[in-house]
Amino acid sequence: MSDSSFVVNFLAAVLAALVLGYVAHRLHLPTIIGYLLAGVAVGPHTPGFMGDPGLVRSLAEVGVAFLMFAVGTRVHLNRLRRVYKVGVLGGLAQVALTIALGAIIGKSLGAGWPAAFFFGALISVSSTAVAVKLLYDRGHLDSLHGKVALAILLVQDLLVLPLILVLPVLAHPGETSAFDSLIALAKAAGLLLASLIVGARVIPWLLERVARTASQELFIFASISIALGSAIGTQALGVSAAVGAFLAGVAISQGKFSEQVSSAFSPFQDLFGIFFFISVGMLLDPALLRHELAAAAVTILLVIGGKLLLVTLLTRLFGYSRPVSLLVGLSLAQVGELSFILAGLGLNQGLIEVRLYNLVVMSALASIFVSPFLVQFGEAALKRARLRRVPRQAPVTPETGPGSPQ
Repeated sequence: MSDSSFVVNFLAAVLAALVLGYVAHRLHLPTIIGYLLAGVAVGPHTPGFMGDPGLVRSLAEVGVAFLMFAVGTRVHLNRLRRVYKVGVLGGLAQVALTIALGAIIGKSLGAGWPAAFFFGALISVSSTAVAVKLLYDRGHLDSLHGKVALAILLVQDLLVLPLILVLPVLAHPGETSAFDSLIALAKAAGLLLASLIVGARVIPWLLERVARTASQELFIFASISIALGSAIGTQALGVSAAVGAFLAGVAISQGKFSEQVSSAFSPFQDLFGIFFFISVGMLLDPALLRHELAAAAVTILLVIGGKLLLVTLLTRLFGYSRPVSLLVGLSLAQVGELSFILAGLGLNQGLIEVRLYNLVVMSALASIFVSPFLVQFGEAALKRARLRRVPRQAPVTPETGPGSPQ
C-alpha cells in the first residue's frame, strides 16, 4: 500500500528511523544501520506500507545539502593547508587508479571497454554523506584523518563534472568530440570560479545585514536560503549540489558568523540528513541480489577491498602514519550517492546495460551498509594495537609509589 501524502510519508519515515535507530543503538551498532533498514522497511520492495520514493528523495537532497553546508561552516581553509597535497594529488590518483580497477572488474563482467571504464568511474566516488556522518558522529571532523578524508572527498565530488561531460563521448564516440566536452568543462569551471568569488563577498555582506536585525528566525531563514541557493546554483552548472552547499559553508567559515550559523543549522542537519540514508535503503531490492548473488558478492568485495587498499596506500605514500592512513581508507571505502545519478545517466545514454547498472546499485548499497562496521572495527583494532604497545608498568604499592626510589 502506497501513500503520496507528504505528512504520511514524513511521519512513516521518521517513526521507522526512530524505532530501528533505537534498536541499532541498543545493539551497540551505528545508528546509520537503523536508518538504512528504515528505508528498506518503508521501501517498495518489502510488504506493508510503501513510501513515496520521490518525496523521500527530495527530502534526502535537502538533507545532504544541509549536512554539507553545516560541515563547510566548520572547515577553516588555513587548517586544510597541511592536507591539500594529499587531497588534490592523492584524490586524483585515487580516482584514476579506481577507474582502472573498475574497468578490469567491468570487463570481467562482460562489458565493453567504454562501459567498463564508466563502471570504474562510478565506483571511484565515495559517499560524502556517509563519510561525513561517520566522522561527525565520532567527533573526528577536525582530526587529521578527518581533514584528509574531507580534502579527498571534495576532489572526488568536483571530478564528477568532467565525468558527466565525458558521458556523451563514451556513449556516442562519433557524435560528440572531446574538444566540445573540454569547451563545456572550461565554461563550467569559469562559472564555478566566478560563483565562488561572488559568494565570498556577497554571503558575509548578507549575513551582516540580517544579524543587525537581532532576529534569530531571520538569521535561520538567511542560512537556509544560502545553503539551498548555493546547492541549486552549482547543480545548474553540472556540479554536485552537495559541493555547492559545502563551498557556501566554507565561505561562511572564514567570517565571524560561522559558529552562529553552525548552531542554528544543527537541528535541520540532523533531521533532514537522516532522509538520505532512508532513501538509500528504499533502493534495496532483495530479489535483484538473489538473481546476481555470485557476481554481486565478488563485485562488492573487490570494490570495498580495492578502495580501502588504494586510499590507505596513497595516504601512506604522502607520509601519514599507518593509523591515519587506515582510518582515511576505512572512511572512504564505499561507493557514493553521486554514483546513483551517474549510473542513471549512463543507463539513459545507453552506455551501460541494466545488469551492470544493478550491480553498481547493489555495490553502492552494500558498501554504504558495511561502512559503519568497517570504521568501528578498524578503530577498535587500532585501539587494541596501541594498548599492546604500551609497556607494562610495575604495580604501585605503598612502599614503591610513583615517586619512590626503586
